[in-house]
Amino acid sequence: MNTAVAVSASLGILVLGLVLAVARGRHRAAGAPSATARSVAYPRSAADVPAVSGLMSDFEVSRAIGVSVVARGGPAGTDYHPLRGGDRLLQVRVLAGRAGRAAMRAHRRQGRHLPRAGDEAFAGDGWVLGRRGSVVVLLSQHDPSRWPVIGGLPWLLSTALNRVPVPEADLYR
Repeated sequence: MNTAVAVSASLGILVLGLVLAVARGRHRAAGAPSATARSVAYPRSAADVPAVSGLMSDFEVSRAIGVSVVARGGPAGTDYHPLRGGDRLLQVRVLAGRAGRAAMRAHRRQGRHLPRAGDEAFAGDGWVLGRRGSVVVLLSQHDPSRWPVIGGLPWLLSTALNRVPVPEADLYR
């Protein structure tokens, strides 16, 4: 009798596992992307992330903050320093993939929504962050006392996000 109970319990667990596997497969087939399909949509290498210099010029940054600046740094992260020397005034980071998604999650909780900038954008005290497609752009303000122009960061973010190339697959969603 105990053997029959053990066998029927084992068969019940197997049937339940099979039902869950089939239900999960139908759910994915109905429109939810699988883990492999979801990961393909994000850039895999640094070559897929646009360079900061391609998203905004030194002149545009100077116009947004009111100080003539020069860019220093690499393609994914650039600091803008005053032309006449001094500490950085603006830090720009371009992220994608897991780092971009983590930055969006962290800043979304703390920031205010910015309309008409990319797919979604947020602003906080001394920073603005936005996303277009899978590319995230983060602008961080440093030493705001040396900024003659206040309020130029949202415009600069919108300009940068408008220059992010969108894959053709995203155009026809």
